[in-house]
Amino acid sequence: MTDPTPTLNFSLVDMTGGGIPAEDNEPYRMLIDQAVSGGQGTAGYLNRMLQFAKFSSYLSHTGISAFSQTAGPNGSFQATATDRTTTMNVGVQLNDNLQETDYNGIPVRGVATVRMSLPDPQQVVKIVNFGLGLAEIPPGIVVTNTLIQSLFKPLLQQLTKYVQSTIENWLESDVGETVEELGDALAETTEDVAETVGEETADVVVEEAVVAEVAIDLSAAVPAFAALALLIAVPIIVEALDKDFQLFLEIDNLTAHDFNWTIEYQYENGMTAQPKAALIPKMGYATDSWGDTTNVQVVYQANFSSMNKSGFAGTGFAMRLSPTDLTGADIGACISIPWIDDNALWLGDVTPGMDWEAAFNNNPVPQLSVSHGNQHFYTTLAIDSLSGNQDIYHCVLRIEPL
Repeated sequence: MTDPTPTLNFSLVDMTGGGIPAEDNEPYRMLIDQAVSGGQGTAGYLNRMLQFAKFSSYLSHTGISAFSQTAGPNGSFQATATDRTTTMNVGVQLNDNLQETDYNGIPVRGVATVRMSLPDPQQVVKIVNFGLGLAEIPPGIVVTNTLIQSLFKPLLQQLTKYVQSTIENWLESDVGETVEELGDALAETTEDVAETVGEETADVVVEEAVVAEVAIDLSAAVPAFAALALLIAVPIIVEALDKDFQLFLEIDNLTAHDFNWTIEYQYENGMTAQPKAALIPKMGYATDSWGDTTNVQVVYQANFSSMNKSGFAGTGFAMRLSPTDLTGADIGACISIPWIDDNALWLGDVTPGMDWEAAFNNNPVPQLSVSHGNQHFYTTLAIDSLSGNQDIYHCVLRIEPL
């Protein structure tokens, strides 16, 4: 009787946290300045971001053959796909001798990265990082450099299949007739693909012999990929719902403080998608697809969308943004997209016992951009148009330190 092939059971540890971070490079700073200027500046920025959504269609159409493997330093590899505008890299960097290193109290044996970038001169780079955990190494398997090099291909094979299959299934999701079903459909699809791909194994081949099978538990990747869905899938899917008003909001946290967000009031309960995590992390550093720490900090972003439930109603919401380590510094934001009147914005301090519905109904004023400062932060909110615009509107909210 032949002994069963041993299995190396890897797992992912989410190292990204809430939101999808963007590298805080000079092009990004210039773009975000443009984004919060209102009008054409905001529209130009969001049109740039929608290149990521177009890439999802390319990846869905091309399938897994869109990825090719590229060799990197220290014998590492990454898988790359591009539609000649957006480039996606899926990288794996393993620790020497598969040794354990500590990440927030969790032992990991390497880093897996998904990196999306738009080209110069307005380069935007977004990075999602995962730690690679590994259960105990089965008896009889000796860790050598040859074995480590052989692990890259099966690990990348499963990670790229997860990325590609997730996007493909997002774009085929049946989101039903009501706007509330959109977020649930995306979350369920992400979880289903993670479970399916995670049940598969790939062979580790060393000197033409199968040494072991590789399996990856992808469950920890689900929240990050649900956030990725907001970035690249929602703009395409909502077009199929054929609603009159669609609103997209991106929040950029350029501070050294974590922020909690809460939707305090929704007009007609029209939220269609929002981050799974209620935290927008402070600026920090990430790991690139070759396993190196980025030389610039990353800015964490959160993406939201809402739409009207009928052709004779508007949409919009009121939101609270709360720094986790400060009191009395909460920021209130309202975005109102009425059926007949011009779109309106408001930023201000949050008062004790605040009536958020009244704030939504009474405070917003028709304007393309509005700013607010308190003792700690300066916040700017902008929209691309007050009316028209094919009834699809984009907003950007930036929080900066004073």
